[in-house]
Amino acid sequence: MNKTYDRRFFAPLAFLFFLFFLAFLGTENYKKYAALAAPASLASLATLVFIPRNVDRVPSRYRLGSHSDIFRALFGKA
Repeated sequence: MNKTYDRRFFAPLAFLFFLFFLAFLGTENYKKYAALAAPASLASLATLVFIPRNVDRVPSRYRLGSHSDIFRALFGKA
């Protein structure tokens, strides 16, 4: 069975940026929640993106072949 990595799981990273946006614009209550949720968002990114998936279950436009492809996609070069 061939394995690939799924680009769709970059959503937690977008959620992390949203939390930083709330921390920047929000009141003291939002800053506290954003600080608590940011590590959880990073952990979910790491666990979801770096787990190989079955090629048949990932559409071709979302496939990433290796860890180097993942890092290229994170930096916007893919």
